[in-house]
Amino acid sequence: MKTAFTLILILLSIATFGQKKGNKDYLISYVDSTSGKELIGYKSLNGKIVIKAKYQNGSDTLHKMAIVQNSEFEFIGIDKNDLVILKPYIYDNGPDYVEEGLFRFVENDKLGFANLDGQKIIKAKYDFATPFSNGISEYAIGGEKIYENGKTKNEILKESGYEGLIDKHWTWGGNSTENGYLNQYGQEFETITELKNNKREAWTKDKKHYLLNKKGQIIKTYPK
Repeated sequence: MKTAFTLILILLSIATFGQKKGNKDYLISYVDSTSGKELIGYKSLNGKIVIKAKYQNGSDTLHKMAIVQNSEFEFIGIDKNDLVILKPYIYDNGPDYVEEGLFRFVENDKLGFANLDGQKIIKAKYDFATPFSNGISEYAIGGEKIYENGKTKNEILKESGYEGLIDKHWTWGGNSTENGYLNQYGQEFETITELKNNKREAWTKDKKHYLLNKKGQIIKTYPK
C-alpha cells in the first residue's frame, strides 16, 4: 500500500510542479523522526516550519493543496493553512489517480471531481463516476458495488466480514435511478456515440442533440 501511495504522490508532485513552474510561493515537505517514527510536515523555501510534522505520508510540495495521510491513515487534501479542503476517492488502496487534470473526491458519500489546486470543479452528487477519458466520465446515481462473485457488499459482510472484501474486484450495478455521461464542465448527457475522428454526438435527457470534441466540449448544437 505504501509503495502504491508513494508512486501516486510522486505523480501528483510532478503534475503540480509542471503547472506551477517558476512560482516560488509554495511549501516543501520535511521529515521529523524525533517522536521515534518518521512524520511529514511542510516548510517554506527559506526553512521556516509552516505545518508541523504530524502526517504519516505526504506530497513532496504544497502549492495550493497537498495529499497527506493523517494519524488515522486517512487520505486528505490540505491547504497551506493546514485546513482540510477535500477527501480524495480511494482507488487501489490509495488516493485517486489524476486523469485529464481531474481526480475524484468524496463528500457526504457522493463523488465529485477536483483539480490539483483542490478546487471542486464538479460537485459531489454521484454515487459512482469513472475517471475522465477523452473528456467524458460515465456516472451513476443510485446503485451499489457488485463483486466478482455476484454479491453485494452487505451480503459479503454478513457472510465473512470485512476480510471477505479484501482484493475483491467489483463493478457498479444494482438499482441505479440514473445513468449517464458528463464532461468536465458538469454538463450531463443521457447517451453518447463512440469517438470518431476526434468527435462524438451526445443527447441530453430532454433530447437536445450536440456534437462534442475529444475533450468533451460542445462544439455544435443540432436543431430539433
